[in-house]
Amino acid sequence: MKRDVQSILLVLVGGTVLRLSISDAYLNYVKPGLRPFLIVSGAVLLVLGLAGFVLDGLLRQAPAAGPACADGDDHGPRVAWLLCLPVLAVFLVAPPALGSYAAQRDPGTVAKPQEAQFPPLPEGDPVQVLVSEYAIRAVWDQGRSLRGRTVTLTGFVTPKPGGGWYLTRMVLSCCAADAQAFKIEVRDAPPLAPDTWVEVTGTWAPHGDAPPERAIPVIQASHVKEVPRPKDPYE
Repeated sequence: MKRDVQSILLVLVGGTVLRLSISDAYLNYVKPGLRPFLIVSGAVLLVLGLAGFVLDGLLRQAPAAGPACADGDDHGPRVAWLLCLPVLAVFLVAPPALGSYAAQRDPGTVAKPQEAQFPPLPEGDPVQVLVSEYAIRAVWDQGRSLRGRTVTLTGFVTPKPGGGWYLTRMVLSCCAADAQAFKIEVRDAPPLAPDTWVEVTGTWAPHGDAPPERAIPVIQASHVKEVPRPKDPYE
């Protein structure tokens, strides 16, 4: 690959990382705690790319060492420039956060938590609960800590096979590549378009006879309203 193409790629990648991490767009791909590392990484790549341009310019101005250096690698394959296109596309139009398309390809089952203790929910109804927390309590605590309580959950709509929809939230361990979908079947709710962000208020309902390893938790909705997408779409 030509040196100038390498430098352009470094500048584009570094600039893209910086643009995403300085704004809130980086939250579409990684957890908030990784922001400082992204900023440092983007800055380093940008500096390396700019340094490559400077060094390449100095080498071009230097007298040729001999006929063997006449051509060098200045006639590298032009197809190398195509590597800039995907990076440029991300720089101009950043891909959105994971939504219903990714969630539909995740079974949505709830892994057994390491701790079997489920402390009582905070006092006062309705109480705001994470979708992932509700799912774990509903499946592995068999809803005991949810009975008699009114909860409010926030997530996006994922179509349910056969009709209806799931309230969904993607949970990251590190980045979007390891995202897991937590789905709550919402009963007695109006039909909504996929990827619509909503706030669901309701009560726990049993999920049926499925074993915990294959169960999908359920909420009996008493109120559903559309809300703006949160700044951080993941839990």
